Amino acid sequence: MKCLVTGGNGFIGSKIAEKLNCESYDLKLGDDILDENNLRAALRGTDVVFHTAAKISVPESQEKPDEYQKVNVEGTKNIVKLSDAKIIFSSSAAVYGEYDRKVSENDDLNPESNYAQNKIDGERIVSKSNGISLRYFNVYGPGQSKEYAGVISIFIEQALKNEDIVIYGDGNQERDFVYVADVVEANISAMNYEGNEKIFNIASGKSVKIKDLAEKIIELCDSTSKILYQKPRNGDIIYSCADVSKAKSELNWTSKTDLEIGLKKTIEFFK
Repeated sequence: MKCLVTGGNGFIGSKIAEKLNCESYDLKLGDDILDENNLRAALRGTDVVFHTAAKISVPESQEKPDEYQKVNVEGTKNIVKLSDAKIIFSSSAAVYGEYDRKVSENDDLNPESNYAQNKIDGERIVSKSNGISLRYFNVYGPGQSKEYAGVISIFIEQALKNEDIVIYGDGNQERDFVYVADVVEANISAMNYEGNEKIFNIASGKSVKIKDLAEKIIELCDSTSKILYQKPRNGDIIYSCADVSKAKSELNWTSKTDLEIGLKKTIEFFK
């Protein structure tokens, strides 16, 4: 079986390429997926495409909507158009918007950014082909960028320097974090999946308050950092957590890495 990873120099894509010894196609920002000639050649004979290439900054997507549309949506169209391979598409929990409970794949979508809408459009494109969309919640782990589940990497950097850890709001916001190695396993499960379902939440299914996360990181870093609370930012979601029962029943996948263990591994990477 021949596999190809788009975005193979990115956080998740690089881990998939390393795990499966896949060929990595393009750079992290994904611009090369717009080059149809090169893409066609790379896709020739490919059985599975792990499509992780994308522009990922939510604020930037509001400032540069055309650029994000071009890479994230038109690039995905190119892959579907040029290949009959099975596509595993990296989507996002951003498609759900604000909920005060765990969300399932059947819940209504409420995109609050151009980035979120790009992911919805990508899911629809992939669903018309031989494809599966994985809605990642907050992925973290060694090698993550500040844009990707950035709160953990930012907190760790601040804690290791014994700097104040800044939390916007009261810290009671809750997030569902999933370790990157578990996300790689979810991609492998999707690759091997032969059922009819097209969309899966990929998350731990457990939420943690941001202030508790900060306190745990301070403890694990043996840091003297203090938590500094600032005014909430516009558009920040208060609660985000996934119902992962569908991934468990259909993909036979669950997140196996406890948050504290994952944090310890990530902290070691930053040291």
